[in-house]
Amino acid sequence: MRNIEIMLSDGMIGQKALALALSGFATGNLNSKIQKGAQHFTMKDIIPSMIDYITPPLSEEEKKAQVNEQLLTFMSSAPNAHKFMLKPNE
Repeated sequence: MRNIEIMLSDGMIGQKALALALSGFATGNLNSKIQKGAQHFTMKDIIPSMIDYITPPLSEEEKKAQVNEQLLTFMSSAPNAHKFMLKPNE
């Protein structure tokens, strides 16, 4: 029974799908009306109380992995970065 309740609340007819659809529509509509150079609206601006439900916060390990990945991406964007072998620590 619990699985059916989760499927209804998270499913295509549930609150999560509705929140995603409406936040996408609202951010697109608002972003199309702002001036160039202004800060764009995000889903966090539109539905701040549901953002943790839609995208759960990262664990500490996931945060560290994300930081490492961002650093590698930044380093590989430098000129002549292809000369070096950039590998994450395994």
